[in-house]
Amino acid sequence: MTLGSQHRALMASLTLLLMGAAQNDAKINEALTLFNHGKYLHQEGRLEEAIEQYQAALKLDKENPWVFNAMGLAMTAVGDFQGAEKAFRSALKVNMDLTDVHNNLGVLYSEMGNKERAFAEFTSVIRDPTYPTPEKALYNMGSLYLRDQHYELAMMYYRRSVEKEPNFAMGYRGLGEVHRALKEPDLALKQFARALESDPSDVPSLYESARIYDAKGDVEVASGYYRRVVEAARFSTLGKLSLERLDAWKPGT
Repeated sequence: MTLGSQHRALMASLTLLLMGAAQNDAKINEALTLFNHGKYLHQEGRLEEAIEQYQAALKLDKENPWVFNAMGLAMTAVGDFQGAEKAFRSALKVNMDLTDVHNNLGVLYSEMGNKERAFAEFTSVIRDPTYPTPEKALYNMGSLYLRDQHYELAMMYYRRSVEKEPNFAMGYRGLGEVHRALKEPDLALKQFARALESDPSDVPSLYESARIYDAKGDVEVASGYYRRVVEAARFSTLGKLSLERLDAWKPGT
C-alpha cells in the first residue's frame, strides 16, 4: 500500500469514527429530549404517558440510570411493582452507589408491604454520609411508621427530616398527616401551611388542607384549595378527585 493510499484509508477510518460519534451524540440528545418530556408528563400526573417516554429514551440510551430511576418511580405510582423493581435494579446495575435509587427502592418495598426490606433500604441511605438529601429517607421512614399507626415514631422521623432541611415541604406534610390521623385538624392545618410555605405547589398538602376545610363546612376556603390542586396537577388522582368535588358544588348538580 502506497503512502497516499494509507493516508486515504486512515482518513476514511477517521470519517467513519466521527460519523459514528455524531450518530451516538444525536441518539443521546434525542433520548434526553424524550426523558425531559417524560418528566414533564410525570409531573402532570400523566404517568402511563411518562412511562412510554422513558421506555423510548432507554431504547436510545440503554445505560442511563436516571431514566431507569424515573421509570421506577412512575411504575411504583401506577402499581406496577414488578416493573418498578426491575427498573430500579437496572439503575443500580449501572451505578450501585446511587443513594437516591436505594431510597426509592425503599419506597417501593413499603408500597409492596415488605417493611423489612424498606427499613433496610432507608436505614442504609440515612447512615450513608455521602447521601446529599437524608431528609428524604427520614421522611420515608416516618411514612413507614405512619402506615402502621406508630404515630410517635412517625412524628420523630418527620421532625428529624425538617431539622435536616428546614425548607423540606414533605417533612411538614408528614407532620400534618400525623396530626390529621390523631384527629387534630387545626394542628394538621398549621403543618400543611408550613409545607406550602416551602413549596406552594405541594399537591398533597393542598388536597389535605381542602379536605379539612371541607369537613369544617368552609366551602369557600376548601374550594380555593381544590382549585389549586387542579391547577397544579389536573390529571393526577388528587386532581381528578378535586375536580369532582368542585363539580359537585356547581349550581344544579
